[in-house]
Amino acid sequence: MVRAFGYCHDSIESAAPSRLCRGRERWLPGLPDAEEATVYRLVLSGAQFTDDSARDALRGYRFGGVPAGALLPALFPGSTVFAFCNAGDPLALPHDMVLEEDWQEPLHGGIRTRPAVRWIARAEGLEMDALLEGEIDGVTGPKAEGFVVTDGRMPEPLVESLYHLTGFADATQVPAELYAASALPEVLEHCRAVVLFHIDKHGPSVAIYTLAPLDADDVVRRVAVESGTFAVPFAIPPMLARWDRALYELRLDWDEEANGVFPVPPADDAGGRWSARSRRIGHVRDDGSEGPAEDGAGEGGEE
Repeated sequence: MVRAFGYCHDSIESAAPSRLCRGRERWLPGLPDAEEATVYRLVLSGAQFTDDSARDALRGYRFGGVPAGALLPALFPGSTVFAFCNAGDPLALPHDMVLEEDWQEPLHGGIRTRPAVRWIARAEGLEMDALLEGEIDGVTGPKAEGFVVTDGRMPEPLVESLYHLTGFADATQVPAELYAASALPEVLEHCRAVVLFHIDKHGPSVAIYTLAPLDADDVVRRVAVESGTFAVPFAIPPMLARWDRALYELRLDWDEEANGVFPVPPADDAGGRWSARSRRIGHVRDDGSEGPAEDGAGEGGEE
């Protein structure tokens, strides 16, 4: 199996954000009187697959093989990362908490409630990945709803803005509603970046939101190589895009003299639309005429 680490730079308008993962997640309705701003983001997700058709791809940040505990310190040297959760499990709480508030979470319909904990905790190293996935060595543990990257402080206005970001989430909705984009400018007034976990096909992807574009390509590629994988640029966020197309476009610009043999083998059956079959100028249709390659099965495209 081949591991790859996809990344994409884009921006959203906090009052009218772009769509999220393929009908599985959407933004919470905007907050009244919220500040409107353009927010930049670096979206990261991984995949594990056999060949460039990516039909058997497992998709999500963890499948890329790049630890969050290695990437975030490389992107924001000297900063402190705090994990946060609005409705945490009282039986699965992290270490080194700087905030712990017990409350009763209303269940669907508002008739019944269950105990919950609103918490914020320092996170570093492998703990970041455990909090991102909600498990440690296969054992269920505390799961964060996101990270904030700060100068080491957790001021009260930042705590309040995080509640505006996640306090009205409902993961039981279809699509799930996890974050309010309208709260992002308020959160970013008090920190360097906020990291959210958007739904991908088989696990969360990671999106790093900032008020200014993040110059991160060299860091992403370096950390990917150090982690034993390779970085794949995407034109749109990986949780929305086709891996077979991204691999095809990367292969076109691949420099074998500088980078060695392309690390993904071609599919035996020419795969989907963007794999080996499409590297031909055209193909012969059933009626004998020639034309551009047709849509193939590929990895599934947008759903």
